[in-house]
Amino acid sequence: MAAPAGRVGQAGFLGFTPGARGGRKPETARKRVNRNKKKNWNRHSDIRDVEEFLDDVRLQERTAGGMLSEKADDHLFFVDTGDKKKAVAAKKKVKPLRIDLILQPDSKVPAPKDISSHQVPNGRKLKRKLEREEKLAAQGVLPRSERLLQAQLRNKRPRCKPEANNNPGRGFYDLWEDDSLEPSPGEPESWHSQQTKKGQVKRPSRLNVKPSQLPAIEVLNPGASYNPTFESHQSLLLQAHENEVKRLRQEEKLERQVKLPTAAEVATQESQFQELCEGLVESDDDATLEDGEGEELGTTPMAQREKKTERQRKKEKEARILKVKMEAEKSLKKHGQELFQLRSIRAEISQQQAESVRRKEKREEERKADAFKPKRLGRLK
Repeated sequence: MAAPAGRVGQAGFLGFTPGARGGRKPETARKRVNRNKKKNWNRHSDIRDVEEFLDDVRLQERTAGGMLSEKADDHLFFVDTGDKKKAVAAKKKVKPLRIDLILQPDSKVPAPKDISSHQVPNGRKLKRKLEREEKLAAQGVLPRSERLLQAQLRNKRPRCKPEANNNPGRGFYDLWEDDSLEPSPGEPESWHSQQTKKGQVKRPSRLNVKPSQLPAIEVLNPGASYNPTFESHQSLLLQAHENEVKRLRQEEKLERQVKLPTAAEVATQESQFQELCEGLVESDDDATLEDGEGEELGTTPMAQREKKTERQRKKEKEARILKVKMEAEKSLKKHGQELFQLRSIRAEISQQQAESVRRKEKREEERKADAFKPKRLGRLK
């Protein structure tokens, strides 16, 4: 007997296994897997639901900038009031593109604080300047800019008003005059320069001071010319000879200072040993003299090591106290006698002043001598 059509269509096909009932598939036995091993975790674990959830979260972050469940209603919906004026204004208003909105930051994490945007260039320097100005203002001292402004107001010069063209006393300039419009150096400015305010600029005073007293061009000795006289030529040769002799003397002096000692002057082992034993080896005369003195004094090494008695220590203590007392009296007496040394003190002061004047004159002479030497152009000689 055939099964009903509805039953067969729902089941799909009839089951022929002994466990199949009513056309259903037999239930397979659950596979036993050892889950305490790490290699079976990913192989026999179903994580499809987790992956689908993470894909959905990434899609929402890419498209909407975050989870839709966390968005406010204002970001997802809007109320359509149907106002035509607002609709026209909204159409006229330029809206950013969707791609621009996606590129805008929509993160929950705030941007890091830009410290440099809150800093002022040279802030510490300006702060110290303001503090110094406040301190000077409390003392009644005005800043330099304020002092200059007040000086300008005090020494305010009357402004030169241009003269009228119809003034009969106004100066006259001949256009067809042969003289040049530019005055020569040292002459007063012309009428044209005064009227056009294009006179010569005043030369700075520092340009009038010569940096060196040396001449611009060094003039050679007359004996160095092509056809010199006999006397000038001989004087030039004598000067060159003196310079060469001076150079040779300096070289000989340097050689004498750095030359090696001769064979007779070289120290031998005997001389070195004698220098090392100097004062250590006693001669016979010195030994006999010391023995005689020791016998006369009657002192022995053991006598020097004897322990001092209480009486000897007391005498030494009194001697030390007396010595300190005498030194204090001597220093006090010396301070009292300094009142009578005013003449010698004045002589010392005058001597120091004379020495300072002499050094000052010497420095002035060196400065004048340096004026005739070439100047250093850089930090190296």
